[in-house]
Amino acid sequence: MDLSSRRLQHPLLTSNGLTVFALIAITAFTDWRLIDTGLAEHLFDFGQEALNAVRAWEDHGFWSMAGMFSWGQGYLPPEVTPEKIYQSKTPLHLLHLWAAFKVFGLAGFPSFKLIFSLAVVSLNGFLLGSLAKLCFCLKGDNGQSSIPPNLVFLCTYALTISNEAMLRFCLVDEPDYLGLTFWLATVVVLGNWLKKANEETTNKKTNQRPKLAICLGFFTSWIYPILGVVNLISLFLLQLFPTTPKLRRGLRCLLPGAFAGIALYWIQRTIATLLIPEKLYGSGLMRRMGMTTSMHGHDGLFDAIDFLYEQRSGGLPGFLHDSQIRIEHIAVWILGIVFFFIVLAKLKGIERQILLVLGAGGSWLFVPMLTQSLAMHGWVYGIHFMPSVVLGWIGGLTTMLPGHRSEVFGPGMLGFISLLIWVIQLRWFLLAYLS
Repeated sequence: MDLSSRRLQHPLLTSNGLTVFALIAITAFTDWRLIDTGLAEHLFDFGQEALNAVRAWEDHGFWSMAGMFSWGQGYLPPEVTPEKIYQSKTPLHLLHLWAAFKVFGLAGFPSFKLIFSLAVVSLNGFLLGSLAKLCFCLKGDNGQSSIPPNLVFLCTYALTISNEAMLRFCLVDEPDYLGLTFWLATVVVLGNWLKKANEETTNKKTNQRPKLAICLGFFTSWIYPILGVVNLISLFLLQLFPTTPKLRRGLRCLLPGAFAGIALYWIQRTIATLLIPEKLYGSGLMRRMGMTTSMHGHDGLFDAIDFLYEQRSGGLPGFLHDSQIRIEHIAVWILGIVFFFIVLAKLKGIERQILLVLGAGGSWLFVPMLTQSLAMHGWVYGIHFMPSVVLGWIGGLTTMLPGHRSEVFGPGMLGFISLLIWVIQLRWFLLAYLS
């Protein structure tokens, strides 16, 4: 039996049923440990900002605050008029929570938040797993992947749903998370559109546009305009490279939607400025960029990347400071990022490289562009660098590990090291956040 025949019989490559079973098992065990360890009791450890915002809309009216909300001011009862409205966030990342509050009320809101948060975590695992398959399942001379695509998907999924930055979505209410989710969906849809276009044997559909990707990119920018700006810059710069006509067309198609989402935010902000100018507050752009004479919250460029070793708001519990598992956790992040840039440099195929940049690499523009903001809120911005860590490890194990093309060693090491990282990450979250 030749190599091609044996690979075709690989159970993880051929059995979707086994893959689905493994996916359910990984998800069930991870969520069970989180819930059993008390995740439901820690949902509001870092504030109830989203709940306070939707209650304010209920008590004071959505339009009375120009569709914005008070942030960091606590709960404002009906008899207390909101005097400070935060101007740097759009309402889109809270609308589903407002609907949930209307349906389930105050008593049922925590249960909805728990279920919804874990669902989004799993969704991000699915999206990153799909992106990893697009980028790393390289084709050999026999037309088969060097490592089973389903195994690549499963390992990526496991690393994503156990990552600290991803799981923290259950405990915070920032727009970064949904913004990233919509953007990863945008990149995956674009990648599949390109793949389908490359497989076309006729020119009948050459003028088609990735309509779903355009819509998803639009919502990304509307939910989180800062990410929209970063994406706009990335989409523009990537067109300067020698890409294929189809890829260049796909990148250009995403630009208007990304711009429209940002424009809608500024229209809303302009209206709010006209209606309630005395109530608006929020940090200026130059301060967030670190382009002022102030040293407040920001001591230099390296201060902006302290998310590599510290992502818990308020600091770590004392018993973890000098622990072995903290060293393991930091090593996972730093090595994953190092692997990511090595993989990006060595990865073959301009489409794969650009998909990798769009899905993870573009977020590194946050470091020079918003240095002070990263230094102040590393525990929030960490989510944008999670794809680099996950895809760095998966890409390194599937494309550059010596012997990765071996039918036994390659899949074996990918599965084994992914299991180790899943254990480290999940245990770290349990200790750092739920102990």
